[in-house]
Amino acid sequence: MTYFGVLFAFILPPLAILAVIVPRDLWGKLLRRQPVSRAMLYPYWIILVHVLLALIYTTPWDNYLVATGVWWYNPDLVTGITLGYVPIEEYTFFIVQTLLTGLWTLAVLRRLANSRPAVRPSPRLRLGSSLVVAAVWIVSTVLLLSGWKPGTYLTLIISWALVPVLIQMAFGADILRAHWRELLISILVPTIYLWLVDSLAIASGTWVIDPQQTTGLMLGGLPIEEMLFFLMTNLIIGFGMILMLASESQPRAQEWLRRLQSWSQRWLQRWVQSRKSLSGEAKFTPIARAAILAWLLALIATPIAIWVFGEGVFPWMASLGVIAQLAAVLFSLRTAWSWRRILATLAAIAAFTWVIEYLGSATGFPFGEYSYTQAMQPQLGGVPVFIPLAWAMMLFPAWAVSQVILQPYLSRLGSVYPIIFAALSGLAFTAWDLYLDPQMVARGLWDWDSATSGYFGIPWSNYLGWWVSSSLLTLLLRPKNLPAAPLLMIYTLTWLFQAMGLGVFWGQSGPALTGFIGMGAFALLAWRQIKEPWVWVISWLPFSLPPSRQRPTEPDYPPDYPPDYPPDYPPTSKQSATTESN
Repeated sequence: MTYFGVLFAFILPPLAILAVIVPRDLWGKLLRRQPVSRAMLYPYWIILVHVLLALIYTTPWDNYLVATGVWWYNPDLVTGITLGYVPIEEYTFFIVQTLLTGLWTLAVLRRLANSRPAVRPSPRLRLGSSLVVAAVWIVSTVLLLSGWKPGTYLTLIISWALVPVLIQMAFGADILRAHWRELLISILVPTIYLWLVDSLAIASGTWVIDPQQTTGLMLGGLPIEEMLFFLMTNLIIGFGMILMLASESQPRAQEWLRRLQSWSQRWLQRWVQSRKSLSGEAKFTPIARAAILAWLLALIATPIAIWVFGEGVFPWMASLGVIAQLAAVLFSLRTAWSWRRILATLAAIAAFTWVIEYLGSATGFPFGEYSYTQAMQPQLGGVPVFIPLAWAMMLFPAWAVSQVILQPYLSRLGSVYPIIFAALSGLAFTAWDLYLDPQMVARGLWDWDSATSGYFGIPWSNYLGWWVSSSLLTLLLRPKNLPAAPLLMIYTLTWLFQAMGLGVFWGQSGPALTGFIGMGAFALLAWRQIKEPWVWVISWLPFSLPPSRQRPTEPDYPPDYPPDYPPDYPPTSKQSATTESN
């Protein structure tokens, strides 16, 4: 049976019945051409919001499942029209399932409207349930990243589904408890029905589940992962519908918004005041902010481009990422360095690294025997021109990290500071290669000729060569007065995005974990030296409060004003009264 055949035979008929029966009051108004109130339309807007959220939240997750072979579709039973890796039928299913469960939940709520008990607010229940959900999510995510292949599909479902459930529990676990009867009926009925439909579809070969990435546990011929998927998706829809339609949710949402607004105003005011005192090394120019954002967009676009255009586009996206990150680094450097100094240092890095990479690929020294493939172009002497640029885009941030870490010990280290700085910078830079080399070898950008062991097929001599080369280059250039905030931000974002990319999108959980630990140690040591890290983190954001929204602040007196007052100034009202009486 084709995928659309499954939808037309088993999903559209009950959906059509619900679409006629549930909004019959709305249809009556429309047929009589009577005005329709907002209150009457509100439940259906809520269903459409859930449809939109289902498409946005499920699309990348589902594309990843198909791209990694967790499940796939019989090409003879789908139209062949795909968005990314997923056929158009799957997106249609997102929509019709959400409409089906949403309309069913609305019908149940109306049927049981007179039996709803009063909600007893319970912050303790909301907190406790949130902690339980968070704990399960952490365990599932750890198992997923550990590379447990039979649990791949199971942990992907749990880690994906529990994020919205956690938000729903934190907001209204007590509301959901009070509506447990409606929840039970609104979730179980469509879930059981979709289990039956799923069994028929799997039996007819419409879609196929990879047995290597499932636990193998079956119930009635249906994998427990599929049962859990439909249960969790209907749970999210049912929770969302009840929370957004419950009368108790409205005042709570307003209170949350009021608190959020109050907190954000205080936070922004403190930020505005803190920015006035930021040193030059912690300031961001608008073009540096724009460059960092452009780089992040390039990182996010990489897996999307691979889903849409295939694996062959990866070298081009990697080159784009190098250009974008290097631009972010150079414009960040401009906050403290002149263009002449920036370009001279960049040229020195590029020349040194091209020579060392050419020597390494030709002789095997100092990294080991390796060679670049023809995947990344253009090349100069067999070395892709983007390789020296990639060194530069991470060497500057590694220098900034080491500068921040060693700042408290600068006077104590004295004349040995340049050596310690160079060695530490080399380590911070080499930690990035814990991500890079396994990823690029797996993608076919270069090959190791004789690596049968070591670090995920990479010889340990490679990392020794990286550390020695980068430390030597740092010792020769001796960079000083680096703008720490933007470069530390770039190092930190690289650490986090690489861990997510390798662990979630590229299926390399081992390098993702070790790289997360390696780069994370240097990033956290650097942030530990920052007195107000949150100011640095958001100081690159391009907004500030307009003058009309800013609260009045104290006037900006000179640092020595007032010069002659004692430490207990100003006096208390009692002290003032005593002074006047004397």
